[in-house]
Amino acid sequence: MDCTSLSGSMLACGTHSNDPAIQSLEEALSRSSSSNVEYTRKVKKAMDDSYYVVYKGAIHIFHHISRLHDFFSPYESTVIPKEFPDSDNHVAPSMDSAKGLSLRCQTLATIYKNIVRAQTIFRSEQVMAVERIELCECSLHLALVFSQIALQKTKQSSSRRHHRLLGQIQLLSERAKLPDFEKDLNQVVVMCREMLEHPLEGTQPLQLVQRYAESLLSRFDSFHNTADLEESIRVLQQYANNPARELRDCRVMVCDARCKLFSSCGGADNLTPVISAIQHLLLASVWDNEWHDFDDDRLEKGRAFLAAIFRRQPAAQMDQQNGVALLEVYRGMVRLPYRMMEVGMDLHLGLPRLIRAQGLASEAFEHALLFSSPERAVEMLEKSRDVFWTQTLRLRSSFDGLPLHIAERLKFVTPKLESYIHMMFGTNWEGENIRAEQELDVLRRTQDEFQSLAEEARQVAGFERFMADPETPFSSLAIAAQKGPVVILAAREMSTDVIIIRSPTSGAEHLVLGGMSFKRLSGLSLKLKVFNTRSRNSQDDISHDSADDLSRAGRPAVRAGGAQLLNILWQEVVRPVISALGYQKAAGRDRPRLWWCPTGHFMTVPLHAAGDHSGDGDCCSDYVVSSYTRSLQALSNARQGLESIIASDPKALLVAETNAPNLIPLPNVAKEIAAVRSVIPSRVIISLGGKSESADSVEADHTSTRIQDAIEALPQASIVHLACHGIQRDAKDTIFHYASRALSSGFCLKDGTLKIQHFLRLGMPRAFFVFLSACESAKGDETQLDESVHMAAAMMFCGFRSAVATMWNMYDLDGPEVAKAIYAELFKGGPFNPDDIPYALDAAVQSMRTRGLPPSRWATYVHMGV
Repeated sequence: MDCTSLSGSMLACGTHSNDPAIQSLEEALSRSSSSNVEYTRKVKKAMDDSYYVVYKGAIHIFHHISRLHDFFSPYESTVIPKEFPDSDNHVAPSMDSAKGLSLRCQTLATIYKNIVRAQTIFRSEQVMAVERIELCECSLHLALVFSQIALQKTKQSSSRRHHRLLGQIQLLSERAKLPDFEKDLNQVVVMCREMLEHPLEGTQPLQLVQRYAESLLSRFDSFHNTADLEESIRVLQQYANNPARELRDCRVMVCDARCKLFSSCGGADNLTPVISAIQHLLLASVWDNEWHDFDDDRLEKGRAFLAAIFRRQPAAQMDQQNGVALLEVYRGMVRLPYRMMEVGMDLHLGLPRLIRAQGLASEAFEHALLFSSPERAVEMLEKSRDVFWTQTLRLRSSFDGLPLHIAERLKFVTPKLESYIHMMFGTNWEGENIRAEQELDVLRRTQDEFQSLAEEARQVAGFERFMADPETPFSSLAIAAQKGPVVILAAREMSTDVIIIRSPTSGAEHLVLGGMSFKRLSGLSLKLKVFNTRSRNSQDDISHDSADDLSRAGRPAVRAGGAQLLNILWQEVVRPVISALGYQKAAGRDRPRLWWCPTGHFMTVPLHAAGDHSGDGDCCSDYVVSSYTRSLQALSNARQGLESIIASDPKALLVAETNAPNLIPLPNVAKEIAAVRSVIPSRVIISLGGKSESADSVEADHTSTRIQDAIEALPQASIVHLACHGIQRDAKDTIFHYASRALSSGFCLKDGTLKIQHFLRLGMPRAFFVFLSACESAKGDETQLDESVHMAAAMMFCGFRSAVATMWNMYDLDGPEVAKAIYAELFKGGPFNPDDIPYALDAAVQSMRTRGLPPSRWATYVHMGV
């Protein structure tokens, strides 16, 4: 770095600062003409004064940031640098030695790093707490000045000089990211190349090789010379197949360089190597142990590389050979979410990590349809969704078939692990830091023991994939269609893919709907959401003399509208599916059942309610009775052992709250519970809180419920009815966009919220049917649609085979009518028939339609499961 560059560095500071010290240093440097800075007394004083100006300015900024600790407490250790003492007491190292100059350089570089980090964090939270101030960049420029003088004072061919050169390369690389300093990369490349050509004896070149490759890749980004890419590939390739963990970045950079080469030049000769690099250097299972806790980064990089490839050449334009190779890349990627949220992981860690996999299921599904078969596409889709539920459920797996000593230890460890996971997530540890650390230590030891046992089990023949990502063949998945067809819907850029599975032996039929694109579907979903929001926030929508116009989300209910949306869904999505199935109009039980398996934004629109509701037009329910399933596997699991549960004596639990704290009273909840009790035999109803079933206790027992009473009674129940306010949480509800917030969704009772996280702890061996008569009980977290983290899904996770829930707000007035219709049919006499529930719900909805009620009143109700 010559003195002209140094002068330019300080000039950048001087143009943004009127401080005399910085101006003096810039003037002193500008008069230098040799390759080395003349380290005169005047230059030394100017450097010293400038150092203190920057240091004191940085301390001022850090004090400003400290006032935001309460808001940004999760980032306190990274935003507020504790190594900096107060500016008034600070004494910097001596400038008479290379060591002192180097230490000052490190301090300035740390100031720059911490301010940049604070800016990044605050901007990610949309808070402009730290503006882009000149002092931040000035600290970097000044660090380079100190670095150069330290180098001049350091002996040639010494290890210390080598170390300081690496430091200067790092500083120059950082400054090259700033506007108008891209040419610093030229100097970085030259310095790295010279150091590699004349390595210091006994030093390891890896760090320098990585820095050299990074600078070449960055220089390509600025100046687009493909020779830089070719050189970086040549340098990195010698390390790419080395299994050492510290060479992981080399493998990633090879993929990056090849991807950029294809993006720049195109051509099959560049496409094939980049696909191979991604598959073998980034996603191959041979590297699993080298990634450890970084599989989320691994997935993110893989998806970014594929996106860059498709920008250059869309998948539809690729030949079969490269398309199939890319399909193998997707096969590698869809296994990573299972490593990102391994079995036994903390709940507050698993869901946030899975956000990076959002949309992967649809991408893999679409690519498999292009270059394989519909059956393989279904396998890919099924594997890519509901990873959270799959991994959480596995702690309750059977260990039959394993050697006795392993099985017995697993039977002891897994309940303990599950208990600690939920305890750590569900406990408020405020003021109990020491106990929290102790309990966390127990959890970590239990997790390690479980993982050790799982690894031991994988050594047993036939258990090689124990607790690994599932591999379920289509023939097993298709069993879900034994009671009626399953229809999978996935929107893509220009159309919608539909997979119809008519029966377990029929295979998978692929249908393309050209009218419904991803953009169009997301627009319809957004319009429905905006309409619902405006309706429930409009005071004009509440009758002043009626409390019946209330929703069970603590807000005014949705009034009218939505018919146009439902007609679009009918014309462009549902009617083509009905036509492909060959169904004709029918009534009552003559209509077949059909299970919708929606993905993405299809999960937010009421497919079951699609139709022309303006007059005598056709609609979905004229042809079929609709149900929903999260996945094919979930539907198959719900049917296992169903006969024995139906045959057992039913037990019904009624959980309700008419007057939850801080929420609008729900007068019709009492009427709803009375309606349910009028058709359910009293001997079937579970008494809450140890109360008797006397007439005097009925209302108190079943219209105001405490959380603990409900939790204690739930494992006894085969039928559960919840009538109260419901609240669906998602990542957007918090300033940190924390995904596990969805686990706080639940039902508002007398003493708080009965949350999803409560249900995750419960075993419910008798569970058959649950009616979630509350708002948004099947809505889900819109930031993680592939994971279906909502109240209805939680109930199905607990073991319920059939559920009625709501997609958005429901009217308090409608609860009694719908509930009575379903339970009257279910308890009409004789053994339970799972079909009774969806047909009864359909009949109740049709009654509401006949009376002219708007779709927003009845379309919210959905049936899930068997």
